[in-house]
Amino acid sequence: MLGGPTHAASLAMKLWLAQRFGGAGRTLSSAPAHAAGKAMESLEHLVRSRIKMFLRNTWLVAILGTAIVAGIVWLAFYFISENAVMKVAAGPAGGVDAQLVEFLAKKFAHDGATIKLELVATSGPAQSTQAIADRSADLTILPASVGASADWPVVAILRQNVMAFIVPAPAAATPAPATPGEAKPSAKTEEVKETTGKKGAKEAKEAKDAKTAKGKLNAKEAKNAKGDEAKSAKVEEPKSAKADDAEESGKLEKISQLAGRRVGIVTGNEANAGLLNVVLTHYGVPLDKVQVSQIEPKNIASAVADNQVDALFVAGPAAGHAIGEAVAAATRNGVAPGFVEIDQADAVAKRDPAFESTNIQAGMFSGNPPAPADNLKTLSFPEYLVARKTSRHDRIATLARLIYSSRQSLAAAMPGEVKIEAPSTDKDAAVIVDPGALAYLNDDQKSFFERYGDYIFYGLLIFPIFGSAIAGVAGYFHRSGRTRRPRLLQRLIELVRKAHAAPSLEALDRLQLDADNLLVAIIHQSEHDDYDEAMQMSFSLALDQVRFAIAARRAALLNEGGGEAKATAKAAAA
Repeated sequence: MLGGPTHAASLAMKLWLAQRFGGAGRTLSSAPAHAAGKAMESLEHLVRSRIKMFLRNTWLVAILGTAIVAGIVWLAFYFISENAVMKVAAGPAGGVDAQLVEFLAKKFAHDGATIKLELVATSGPAQSTQAIADRSADLTILPASVGASADWPVVAILRQNVMAFIVPAPAAATPAPATPGEAKPSAKTEEVKETTGKKGAKEAKEAKDAKTAKGKLNAKEAKNAKGDEAKSAKVEEPKSAKADDAEESGKLEKISQLAGRRVGIVTGNEANAGLLNVVLTHYGVPLDKVQVSQIEPKNIASAVADNQVDALFVAGPAAGHAIGEAVAAATRNGVAPGFVEIDQADAVAKRDPAFESTNIQAGMFSGNPPAPADNLKTLSFPEYLVARKTSRHDRIATLARLIYSSRQSLAAAMPGEVKIEAPSTDKDAAVIVDPGALAYLNDDQKSFFERYGDYIFYGLLIFPIFGSAIAGVAGYFHRSGRTRRPRLLQRLIELVRKAHAAPSLEALDRLQLDADNLLVAIIHQSEHDDYDEAMQMSFSLALDQVRFAIAARRAALLNEGGGEAKATAKAAAA
């Protein structure tokens, strides 16, 4: 009878080590090389047999398969519902756009939203465009005036910017004091009169017999002198009027008058040389004919006081700080600055769809006195929050929901600077709306089960098929193990028959080697499957029968060899 499982395992290990390291060379040295290779199973066969043993356990395979599927579903849900960190490129640092991103990041974190924003500070729209192009940012804030903004899908309109050309108020005119040159003519006139009177009296005394005609002649001359004075006065009046007209003609009121003027572009807002060039080009004013300079907001007042600029160019929200501070700095002595109207704004907007024509209401820029004094026609352009085209639509939809629901908080935190609006969802709109934002705006945003319900449903249908396939594979290996036992037993029985008919001792040695290989296979099989007592008894009887058959046949062959030797010896003696 076979020993217990522990003894069988140790025996199999010893036989395998002997074959692996040559320890069985002494025992099986007489066997051929190919027969020695069959004596021990390789490590690969051992691993394969272990896998087969595992697959024969149907319940264990089913439990493990269920755990794997559940783990995959949990990982998918975690990946979908995990907090997403989205990087937003905005600049310059400290500007309105950067402040907007920082405020939203803090609000989302405070509200426990699944979207987290991270600011990527840039120097301006050009660098922001580069950041989203090279994938260092997921979103960016760009004005419509930047050509690349039309290439990215829009999530929201953050505000509407307007252009303002501000003409600083003139310096206060001090009243001119009376000059001596103006007082002297009156004194001289009096002296002339007195001299004329004395001369007339003297002439009257010296020439008493003068004719009356001469007196009339003097009177006529006096009248002529008075007429000349009146004419000179009449000539002086038109000259002063013409001077006033000349001064009025020099007042900056039109874009075309910017040629040869000094324009200061206020930094820290949306104004730049590109926007200025758009307006000047439309009016036919070459940019090189305008003296352009960059002025920081803190230096506007000093530049105006020192008469360094003829006009200031600012772009931003109509009620924002950028234009309001520029207007306040350009106000002098309680006199509000003037404004240059873009009277052809409708034509510019038709030529360039990035711009729109708008009218700024009187007093929109505030100030004391309020500015502008009258309605002002100018150009406006939106500020977009755009996303990468490869962004996940569900995350953009969640972000859009968070942004649009934060409109009131943004308006309170940044008054006049932010006014969230939805882009046009028409098919012929000037911009493309991000599919995620479009789903939110059209109330078509789907929940988790709405998005993945079909996959879950088909997964539940397919999973039993896989389970049945796994169970079938396990059953196949299980049946293979049951059918292998009779095959091993049948091979032992065949060895018994071959042993009885072995023609020589060499054939018996080969049968003995086959019997040893079968013993190793039986031991390995007993490690994988639990043999009952009947099967163990069958193998034990078969192995004993093989051993007895080989021993009996070996003795018979030896006896036959001894008899032949004796007969040969007797024949030689005779």
